[in-house]
Amino acid sequence: MKGGFSQAALLFFLPWCISGAYESRLCVTNMTPHHKEQHVVITPSANILCFGAAHFDRTLQCIGHFIPAASNPVRTLHRKPGGVARNIAVHLRLLGNNVAMLSAVGDDGDGEYVIAALSELGIDTRRMMKLEDKHTAGYTAVLDETGELALGMMDAEVYDFLTIERLAPELSNLKAWPWWMMDANLPVETISWLADNKGDTKLCAATVSPSKAVRFKPVLDKIDVLITNRAEASILTGIEIKETDQAVTAIQLLRGKGIPDVVITLGATGVVSSSQNGTAFWPPLPTKVRDVNGAGDAFYSGFLSAFSKPDATMDGAVAHGLAMASLTAETDGTTVWNLTTEAVETRAAQAEKRPLD
Repeated sequence: MKGGFSQAALLFFLPWCISGAYESRLCVTNMTPHHKEQHVVITPSANILCFGAAHFDRTLQCIGHFIPAASNPVRTLHRKPGGVARNIAVHLRLLGNNVAMLSAVGDDGDGEYVIAALSELGIDTRRMMKLEDKHTAGYTAVLDETGELALGMMDAEVYDFLTIERLAPELSNLKAWPWWMMDANLPVETISWLADNKGDTKLCAATVSPSKAVRFKPVLDKIDVLITNRAEASILTGIEIKETDQAVTAIQLLRGKGIPDVVITLGATGVVSSSQNGTAFWPPLPTKVRDVNGAGDAFYSGFLSAFSKPDATMDGAVAHGLAMASLTAETDGTTVWNLTTEAVETRAAQAEKRPLD
């Protein structure tokens, strides 16, 4: 997305090589030396546009005992792109979907890297905004000598610039994508405006965290699919969720507000899903856990990859979500880079539905 944005920000878009599988009906803006906009319309064949966080995650570990308010020697464990929407987009692409990413990064090397890494996977990055005089968002985790989190820091200011003003000129082009996956890192005003103006596009909401889940509260009746964990669902409903029956009560309230399809994840306990065809509990799949980081985002990818297909069912989508979460938990890091359709289908076939109606 290029044309029509505020002149207060310099928008940078990596060159995109258009092929038949990635053609989309976007108004692409070519900037002349005099900064005049020339619009080119491209024919669509897209399916999922992801809105939200795309940043850098850094994990450091103290070499000695962590001392607050002091300089602590550390070693870098990893430094890599992250963010809820970005993580979901990557697995959606690895599952064979046609995916685009809309986010904001700073005018820095981290932003360049985040965009380039997405583009190399075949994710359409033309809607990635590079903002002058801003810094790319980032999460830094400092672990103590035992590996436990001692300090976590998140700089997400750049996402506050994903404003209605910047998105409004491109709304008709964004609506060419039949599915939007939106995380709660967007400003609440932008979330509300997009939800109010999405037309026939389906909206899948990712609540991200309890503190950010509240941003979806004004538009619950505009959401088509809500996937949330128990803590985030509690924020949206006011219901404390410790047991399955409490999750069912929360789901009934959310569906009563107009959301057709709802999933509440209960961590190691399992998942509760509900649609017009009924409510069910799904225990977690057998998993040799190595690293649960990213498993929640992977559930979104598996679910939406299946649910966005013609003639999709809630049962099939949940099974594929559980499969992706399981495979990711068996992997070091947040991404299953050697992902295969056979592995996902084999794992999904083990999913067990227990009706609650």
